[in-house]
Amino acid sequence: MNEPSRMKQGISLIIVLAFLIIAAGCTGTAPTPGSPTTASPVPTGTTVAASAFPALIALRPPSTALEIKEYVDTAATWAQQHGKEVALAAFNNASGPFVNGDLYVYALDYAGTGLALPFQPKMVGANFTPIKDASGKPYTEIEIKLAQANGGYILYHYPYPVGNQTSTLKISYVRPVDTTYWIGAGLYTTEDRVVDQRLRQFVANATSYARANGRSAALAAFNNTTGQFVDGELYIFAYDYNGTVLAWLNRPDQHGMNRWNATDPMGSYHVQEMIATAKAGGGMVDYYSTNPLTNRTDLKISYVTDVDGTWLIGAGRYIVPGSILLRA
Repeated sequence: MNEPSRMKQGISLIIVLAFLIIAAGCTGTAPTPGSPTTASPVPTGTTVAASAFPALIALRPPSTALEIKEYVDTAATWAQQHGKEVALAAFNNASGPFVNGDLYVYALDYAGTGLALPFQPKMVGANFTPIKDASGKPYTEIEIKLAQANGGYILYHYPYPVGNQTSTLKISYVRPVDTTYWIGAGLYTTEDRVVDQRLRQFVANATSYARANGRSAALAAFNNTTGQFVDGELYIFAYDYNGTVLAWLNRPDQHGMNRWNATDPMGSYHVQEMIATAKAGGGMVDYYSTNPLTNRTDLKISYVTDVDGTWLIGAGRYIVPGSILLRA
C-alpha cells in the first residue's frame, strides 16, 4: 500500500472513532436498575457533546439539603453554558446523565408551563399552575415564587417515577436558569426523615411538662430564653385553638395576638393548618417563615401536638443547605 493510501485509511479510521465517541455521549448514562427506561423525545437536530457532563457525572446522588442544592446549581450552570434548547433536550432524556434513579431535573417557565419532565413527556407543554398535590398545596405557584426569589426549598407530594407513580413526599430545590425558565430537582423522602426523632422527642418532653405542670407554668418555661425548652435552633411555640399566640420565643411582641387568619409568604394559612393537625392527633406542618439565623424567608418544617384539647405546642427547623439528612 502506498503512503497516500495509508494516510486516507488513517483519516477514515479517526473519523469513525470520533463519530462513535460522540454517539456514545449522546446516549448518556444508564438509569439505576428499577427506574423507567422510556426517554422523552429530543428535539430534532439537537446534539449534546460527550464532554458536556463531566461535573454532573462526578456528583454522587444527593442525600442532604445542601447536596440537592449543589446538584441543581450544577445543572443550572451547565444549562447556562450550553443554551436553552440543548439543556431542555438533555433534561427531557430519561436515559441521560440528569437522571439518576428517582432523581431527575425538571424545568418549567414562569407561567408554569412544563418544559422538561423526563418521566411525564405527555405533560411537556401543560400548565401546572392549577394543579395541587395530595394535600391541596399549589406547589407550582410556590416554586415559581421561589425561583423568582433566586431559589429555595419546597416540600410537597409528587408522583414517584417508578412503578405506578404513587404520590410520594418529596423535597425539591428550585432556582432560575435565566429570565425565561427555571429548574428543580428533588429527593423522595419520608416524614420520619424530615421530622426526626430528636425533634419528636423535644416536643414530647414539652407536652409531658405542660400536662404535668399546667398551662401557666408551661408557658413561663416555654417563653424563657435560657430555659430547658431551648435547644440550639429548636424552641417550643404554642397556640390556643382560637389561633392566639401563647408562646413564641423570638417574637414576644406577638404574645396574646390572634393569628387565625395569618398566612405565610406563600399564602398558606399555616396557623389554621397547625390547629387542624394538632386536633387530629398531631403531625408535620410545613410553611415559610423568616429564619433568624439567615434573615431570609426559608422553608420550616414543624411538628405539632395537642396538650389538653384547648391548645397546642410545637417546634420546628428550617430546611437550609447543610441541614438534615433527607434519605439514607
